[in-house]
Amino acid sequence: MTLSKLAQLANVSVAVVSKAFSGREDVSDAMREHVFAVAREHGCFQQFYHARYDKPVIAVIIPEAISKYYIHYIETLKKDIEENGYTMLLSISNFDAQLTKELMRYYTEHSKVDGLVLVGNRPDFSFDCATSLISVISPKDLSAGSYVSYSLEQGMRICMERLYANGHRRIAYIGEGLTAGHENDLIREMERLDLDVKKEWIISSRFRFEEAGRDGIAKIMALPGEKPSVILGAYGYITQGILSGLSERGFSVPRDISVVSMDNDPFPLHPSLDVAHIPSGIDEMCAEAMRLLHERIKSREAHIPPAFVELKSTFHEGNTISPLL
Repeated sequence: MTLSKLAQLANVSVAVVSKAFSGREDVSDAMREHVFAVAREHGCFQQFYHARYDKPVIAVIIPEAISKYYIHYIETLKKDIEENGYTMLLSISNFDAQLTKELMRYYTEHSKVDGLVLVGNRPDFSFDCATSLISVISPKDLSAGSYVSYSLEQGMRICMERLYANGHRRIAYIGEGLTAGHENDLIREMERLDLDVKKEWIISSRFRFEEAGRDGIAKIMALPGEKPSVILGAYGYITQGILSGLSERGFSVPRDISVVSMDNDPFPLHPSLDVAHIPSGIDEMCAEAMRLLHERIKSREAHIPPAFVELKSTFHEGNTISPLL
């Protein structure tokens, strides 16, 4: 179908057809709808309709929408995106690097969204595009796009120094397959303080969420000899499983064993305990991501140099750390 043929079928000029599909205001709504109706009748509407959506569109790719940790990201980004007058699209990658790459290509090369926020995955920004790219929780090896990261280092250092000052030397950790980075952060701080790292107390469970916490407690408590004085959970759900597992075995927190969580999602971590934790920093990361994204969309520059913003974690002591001195 050509514009000329469609104009004949609609009994109007080629100029009117062109203006109708380009969104020109000098064509009445009635005439525009007449042209569109004829185009739909002859199956060529999509061939000519290329009008752009009237709001900037931001795509968000997130690993999962099961845990409240990632739901917190979704809710915060949605709020920030809509408050800026943008529209959010959401895709879930299931921690699959290849699917993440395919989604990135779809949004940047085919959908041509105005901005893309990638949460939690190791990004591949090796291809060039006009989309404003922001990665949250990212590595520092930049090639394109902008990155926002939340470093656990400061919060972990404060946490370990507080534990050390309170006399804790027997330290255990429970994580799972996706939390190797947290395990490494802990071991590095223990080695810095010249603390003995007992490998049997460093648990990487085959389970996730609360089940991982309970599984870790079962393994640690089944070991002969002395027990740890403090147990760190890799994230909030695991910490909840740790607290439940200890309670089921008759241990009181923090009287018998102290507990620390490496983030505070889901909140609250316990109905009555103020659990010591390193805050997740999600609100701060999302706010910074949106600031960078907004700047890049408004600048309209084709190529913006990569940027890296690293936010520093803190530590909330709560009431689940018992002094041993």
